[in-house]
Parts: sequence; C-alpha cells; structure tokens
Amino acid sequence: MNILLPVNNKNLNYKIFLSLIFLQITANIFSQEIRINCSDKPLNEILITLRDDYKVMLSFDDKHLSTYKLTLNRRFSSPEQAFDFLIRGLPLAYEINEGVTVFYTVQPPEQRKEYVIAGKISDAVSHETLPFSAILINRSGLISDAKGNFAYTSTTDSVFSVIISYLGYYILDTIVGYGSHHNFRLTPSVIALEEIVVIGSEISHSIQTGISPGISKLNHKVAYYLPGNGDNSIFNLLRLQPGILAAGEQSADLIIRGSYEGQSQIIFDGFTIYGMKNFNDNISAVNPYMAKDIKVMKGSYGAEYGERVGSIVDITGMDGNRLSPSVQFSINNMTLNGKASVPFRKQSSLLIAYRQTFYNLYSPYKSTTSGGGFGRGWQSNGGADYYVNPDYGFRDMNLKYSGSGRKSNYFISLYGGMDHFSYTFEYEAGRLNTTLNPGEENLQLGGTAFYGFNWKKKNTSNIILSYSSLHSDREKTEETERTSGHTLYSSSSQQNNVSITELNSRTDNRLVFSEQHTADIGLGLLYYYSMTSEHVDQNITNNENTNLKIPYLYLQDNITLLKKITLKPGIRADIYLPQRGVEDPVAVPSKKIFFQPRLSARYRIDNHFSVNAAAGVYNQFVAKNMTNDTAGNYTMDWSLCDGNTVKVLNSQSYTLGCSYNNHGFTASLEGYIRNTGGITRYLKTGDITTPYEGDGKTKGLDVFIKQEFKNQTLWISYTLSKTEEYFTYFPSDEYLPAMHDQRHELKLAGLARIRFFHFSANYVFGSGVPDPGKLPDVIDYTRLYNRLDVAAIFKFTRRKLHIDAGISVMNVFNTENIRYSNYIRIPAEDTETISLYTGAVPRTPAVFLNIYY
Repeated sequence: MNILLPVNNKNLNYKIFLSLIFLQITANIFSQEIRINCSDKPLNEILITLRDDYKVMLSFDDKHLSTYKLTLNRRFSSPEQAFDFLIRGLPLAYEINEGVTVFYTVQPPEQRKEYVIAGKISDAVSHETLPFSAILINRSGLISDAKGNFAYTSTTDSVFSVIISYLGYYILDTIVGYGSHHNFRLTPSVIALEEIVVIGSEISHSIQTGISPGISKLNHKVAYYLPGNGDNSIFNLLRLQPGILAAGEQSADLIIRGSYEGQSQIIFDGFTIYGMKNFNDNISAVNPYMAKDIKVMKGSYGAEYGERVGSIVDITGMDGNRLSPSVQFSINNMTLNGKASVPFRKQSSLLIAYRQTFYNLYSPYKSTTSGGGFGRGWQSNGGADYYVNPDYGFRDMNLKYSGSGRKSNYFISLYGGMDHFSYTFEYEAGRLNTTLNPGEENLQLGGTAFYGFNWKKKNTSNIILSYSSLHSDREKTEETERTSGHTLYSSSSQQNNVSITELNSRTDNRLVFSEQHTADIGLGLLYYYSMTSEHVDQNITNNENTNLKIPYLYLQDNITLLKKITLKPGIRADIYLPQRGVEDPVAVPSKKIFFQPRLSARYRIDNHFSVNAAAGVYNQFVAKNMTNDTAGNYTMDWSLCDGNTVKVLNSQSYTLGCSYNNHGFTASLEGYIRNTGGITRYLKTGDITTPYEGDGKTKGLDVFIKQEFKNQTLWISYTLSKTEEYFTYFPSDEYLPAMHDQRHELKLAGLARIRFFHFSANYVFGSGVPDPGKLPDVIDYTRLYNRLDVAAIFKFTRRKLHIDAGISVMNVFNTENIRYSNYIRIPAEDTETISLYTGAVPRTPAVFLNIYY
C-alpha cells in the first residue's frame, strides 16, 4: 500500500534557497573570478590593477609592457585565464616561479634564445657602488667588477634566482627576469634612521676567505672597531691576517708570505702607493675614511695583475654620497681626520678627505750620552742603548669626483701625501763629542682617471690612466768636536735624493660568452722613470736617471664545469724596453718578452667545503734595494731594473688549500711555496758600494679560524713559515735565514657589542726575526715579539647625527719590540758601537671623538 505524505512547498523552497546560497559561497571561496573592463589602457597598468585588486604577485618590464594597449570588458575564472587572454597575439609569455608570475619577451623562433641579466650593485643608503661582490645566479657563481657591474647569459632560463653578498651587508635574495638595467641595492648591517635604528651586527662578516686560492676580502668597517682606531687604520686589520708579517710593524710596506720589502704592491683606486716613512703604525698610508673594499692577494693571483713578484693589496676608494651632503670628522691625541661629500643631481659626487698629525706629535728628543755609552738620555733596558723620539709630521689629502650614466661610470681620484722625520743625537767617546742630525722627507703623489661602459648588454670595458710618484730626500750631518776647547775636529754631510715615477695606461675588457664561460682581456703601456743623486760633503758622487717602457697584454679565462669546478687559466706578456740617460755609459740591455703563465682551480665539494690550488710565474721591473754598511745598518731605495746592475725580479708561486664556511664559522688551511730570483743587494764599505745578486725561497702554512655570533666575532690566525736566501757574498754556498724570516706568528682578535658599547682586543706573538746586524755570520732569533692592544667605543645616534667616542691602548704591557728598520748602530770606538732606536710602538693610549652627519 502506498502512503502519500503531504508536501510543504514553502519549506521545500526555503531549503532550495539555502542550498543555492551555500553553493554560491562555496564557489566564491574555491574560485576567484577576474573581471577586466578597460578602454585603450596600457598592459602594464592593467597588470598593476590586477595586482592591487586580486593580491597576485607579478614581475614585468614596466616600460616595455606600456607599449601594448588593450580594450576589453570580460570576466575570467582565474588569474591564469586572464593572463593567457591578455598576452594572446603578443610577443610575451609568463612563468610562475615560487608564487611570482614573471612576464618576459618571447624571442622569434628562428633566433637563438639568449637571456642576459646585467646590472649594478650598490649601497641602499649612500648608493656607493660595491666592487667585487659575490653573486650566485641560478647556482652559478661570479664576481662583480671594480664598479659593481656584472653580466650573466643563459640560453635556458629567462627568470633568474639572484643571491648577492658583500662584506658588512645583508644578503640580497631575489627573483628577477632578464634585462640589462637592474639596480641591486644592498642594505648595510647597521642603518641609523631619523627616529628608528635598525640594528644588525656590523662587526659580523669581517673576513672572507677561500673564494679563490690565496685571496681574501676584508670588511673595512671592522678596522674602525679594532685597537689603534684613533686613525681608523685599515693596516691594523691587515696585520692580523695569516701570512702578513705583524712583527715588523709595517704600515708603509707589507711583508706577505716571505716577500721582500718592495715586492708587494699597495694599489688605491688604480694607482700605486709606494709608501712613506710612517714612523708609527698608528698612521697608515691610506686614509681609512676613503677605503671601501680591501682585496688581499697573497700569491698565485691572476694575469690581470702584474709588475710584482710578491703580493698585492687592492683597495677601492669611496665614491661619495650622491643623495645628500655628508661630513665626517675625527680628532684624537695624534691626528685630525676629516671627510666631506657633496652630491650633484644624484648622478655624481665630489669627495674630499684630509689628515694631519699635531705639531711635534712625538715630542722630538735631543738625546745625549757621555762616558762611552753611559749617558744622560733615555736609555733602554732592552736591545738598544738609547731610544729617541723623532720630530715627525704627516699630512695627506684625497680628492675624488665620480659619477655614472645609464651604461657608463667614471671617476677622477687624486692623492697627495708628505711626511718628514728627523732627530738629533749626541754622544761622547774619549775626548771627542759627536752630534748626529739624520732626517728624511717623502712626497707621495697619485691619481687615476677611469671610464667604464657596457656594450652589447653583457660586456664591459674600462679605460684607465694612472699616475704615481715617490720623492725621497734623506740627509745626515755629523760634527765632531774636541771636548777641551770645543774646537771642530771633523764634519761630514751626506744627502741622497731618490725619486720614482710610474705612468700606466690600460684598457680592461670582460667578455661574457655563456653562463659557464667569461674572459678578461687587457692591454696597456707602463712607463717608469727614476732619478738618483748622492752628495757627499757637497760633492756629487752619483747622478743617474733611467726610464723604462713596458707594453703588456694579458688574457684571463674563467670556465665553470658542472657548477662545481672553476678553472682560471691565464697568461701575461710584458715587453721589456729599457732605456738610460744619455750621460750613462752602461750599455742598454736588449728588449725581451717575459711570458708569465698563471692557473688557478677551485672545486666546490658542497655548499660549505671547497678545495683550491693555483700556480703562476711573475716578473717585476722596479725594485726596492737594500744597502748594508759595515756597522749592520741598512737603507732601502727604489730603482728600476736596468738588466745590468739591477736584474729583473722573477718568482714562481704555488698555493694549495681548502676552506670550510657554515653559519658564521670559517676555517681555512693554505700551504704555499715561493721562489724569487734576481734580488739585488748593496754592501757599503767606506766610500765603496758593491752590488750583489741573490735569490730567496719561502715555504709556509697559513691557518685561519673564525667564529661569528650575533654580536661577537672571534678569530685566530697562525703562520708557520721559513724564508731563506743566498747571495754571492755569503761565506758559504748554503742558504741562510732572510732578515724577515720568522718561524711562528700567532694572532688572536675579538670584537663584541653590548648595546651602545663596542669592545675589542687583539694579541700578536712572534718567534722573532734574526738580527740583521749579525747576519750572515751569526743567526740570532733571541728577541721575541709580543703585543696586546685593547679598545672600547661608545656610539650615540640622534637622527642624522652620529657621535662615537672611545679609547684605545696599543702595547698594553709596554713590551720592547724591536723594529730593525728604525734601528741604527753608531761606531763609537774601535771595538764599541752605540745602538740607537727610533721606534716600535710603545704603550700608546689614544682617545678619540668621531662625528658624522
């Protein structure tokens, strides 16, 4: 039996209505309808409206897409359906990468697809370009050039994952489409805004090593926090690196991996810093306010660098703030230092910096002795009989104008620095009283004109003209009187004038062939000119001028295999064309071509561990030669390698190492061998000076360990090395220790930030170098080197005004460390000498105030 139940139409309609509402809500949740209603509207504006109304993430070339105008009134069920309709019939396509829709131009089918990404890397705050930045594009690594430019080519990808890192800056990780006008801005780790302070860790990422064999990059900002920052010296940071001799306390010259003085080169903005006296290493040859990038090449570097058989420190200078005027000023109990920058239409800037020591900075001391060496002066309990503070003055100035265009950049950088060094010393021997008045003046000049441009979207060319010169005047007067009656017994005067001039014109070109292959090609002309004169008692005993032309060509290939192996074969050819003054009777040697092959390789095992090796041949055509006298004193003077008296220097360098980097921890181990030939040394006996030829050999091991925490950085560096030499005047045919040979050197450094305070300390221990006055007959390593430095800084910021105040103490324990370049032995009697010392760093407190606006 069928039972029919009555149907309530009203309830049924109500249920159907609720079901329809539910289905509509569900459809709205699980689908997104896109509606476009426009008339003759550019495609870029349509996409911007879609981005804002429907919260989709887009990336496209705004200028290119503005050329396409559309008219439509249509609905779409999804963003993808809308995108397909919008680009239908246009030479456009899109890809979705990690949620970002990237539009790009489609190449015609008959053409080979080649996607180029090129751009410039700069500071997000000041727009300073960031040279030699590390770049990772689609897991392929490359380095930007000296002006922060780079280019990368791909035949498979049009969308690029770009990761850029630079010491002292936050890492930039982004996704972009291809194009040749990208500007990548990196944010410094500490930014002070008007009311908000965004704090990172400025002392982190202090040192980068292991990227290439024998090459390290240093964060110049770290030098500010290290002890001795009264002048913010970058050389205080350099001396704490493995392989760089700290025991010699060199600030005008660097002894790196056994190289001799003058065999390593300091380059600033493209010109050579030959170095001045720099009595105390509180003052560096380069104003740290002007330093932006520090690249240290300890050995086995590529073919783009030449003219040195040792190492190279390449320092890129600041360009100045192009957004707003800025002023920086520092004062301490040693020096004044100031810098000012003025922008011009946000396209260029003018930068000027000036430093000067206070008058009579080191309180010149007139020292006297009596009684055969027991005197009334400042006597030492250490290795010297007397210590003397000289009259020392120093000043220098930098001037730089720089700018950039759409595809080019340029700058003119000028430098001038001078110093003087003198003292008076009296001693009594028997019935005679002698007064010595040594003095030295140096003038360093330098300048570079640079113009760089991009062509064919991916290639770059640079045209560079640089000038550098050093003029040194050294004099010494000696007067001897009888103690009874004060009548003149004898007098003598000696004056040496040495100058060297370098003019270098070159063009450097980088060619991008593919994502795995680039090449650096360059050529240039190097011109040297030197003058040497010597006067004894106002009589000219030596007068010589020499000039030398070196045309050169280099090729450096950069090949990446399997994204893990990087090979850099290269070769450099220097054409040696010596010339002499017309009055010089010595025959001119014939011209010669010096071929210098180079090769480096790096194998990246994973993202943290890599192994590298390198080898190369190097030549040098200017030399800083040593002259030794019978008392054990020595002087150093620059001269050209004329091929006769002074041979052309040559070296072979080999490097093998490995490195590990992971989350702030860095460890590297690098062994090296360097053999150097053609070294010239003079021995002076009375009025006769005789040249001798020799060679040196070095082998060693550098160890570096660094750990970076959130607000702390600690590192340890250790060097085990042995440097030996042989000259024809040696008593035997055996190799003997060189004057700068040191078996062990250990360096510790630590930096920490606690709120507004920064603390730092570093310690250096050296096993000692041999006494040059006893070589080659006696080898004496008895004097160790010990030095502890500490510093504390307080930082205050109020809107655009930044004030730092601090104190630094160098050589806290006042250890008597010998700096043999300032060590003088004076014959007093037939069997006695007086040793006079003019200074390593004693305990030196420095209080400073730094103001930046």
